[in-house]
Amino acid sequence: MNKKSISLIAISIIILILMAVFGSKNYLLFSFILLALTIGVYFAKFEHSRKNSREIVFIAIICALAVGGRVLFAALPSVKPELFVLIMGAIVSGPETGFLMGTIIALTSNMYFGQGAWTPWQMFALGIIGLISGLLSRKQIPRWLLTVWGFASGFIMGWIMDVYYIIGFVDPITWKSVGISIAGSFYFDLIHAIFTAVLLLLVGKRWIKIFNNYKEKYNLFITKE
Repeated sequence: MNKKSISLIAISIIILILMAVFGSKNYLLFSFILLALTIGVYFAKFEHSRKNSREIVFIAIICALAVGGRVLFAALPSVKPELFVLIMGAIVSGPETGFLMGTIIALTSNMYFGQGAWTPWQMFALGIIGLISGLLSRKQIPRWLLTVWGFASGFIMGWIMDVYYIIGFVDPITWKSVGISIAGSFYFDLIHAIFTAVLLLLVGKRWIKIFNNYKEKYNLFITKE
């Protein structure tokens, strides 16, 4: 993990701490600050890098697919393909790009689902999943590992959102109340994890191949993340 990845994680944690200290009423402001800082880190020294407009197009396509899929399955709780799309895009493009796509997907899709104090937490959750997925780039990932990571990502996102719920709504915070909160979301996290894992098992390798072909054709993401 390089300095940019560590910077993105540190920025996100600081934003979440500030929300906890100053209250969550200005959640939209914090959301856009997080996005702006993430974009700033991603495009640091842009003029000296080999990033090009086609990379921006690729990022936009991945985000549009993820947001569209989340909206399309809006009527089915926890059955959302955004993690699947994000993981595929991040594996091809790298950790920092994966984090950026995760934050954009969360903020943009909530334009439909509704913004709230949960938005920065979702941005952080999807960003972390995108970053970890990006660390798997440039490697031949076996199908079983891809499937296991997809399953784990569903719970990682759920657990991060559990932290948001516990900090914001559980009083008093005890081992019992924390356990009840986590248990209450287990079913939804499980469905999300299974759905993501099944998609990766069935078509994950094919999507990686398609994205890699696009990457090689247009010579994208050739600088070290």
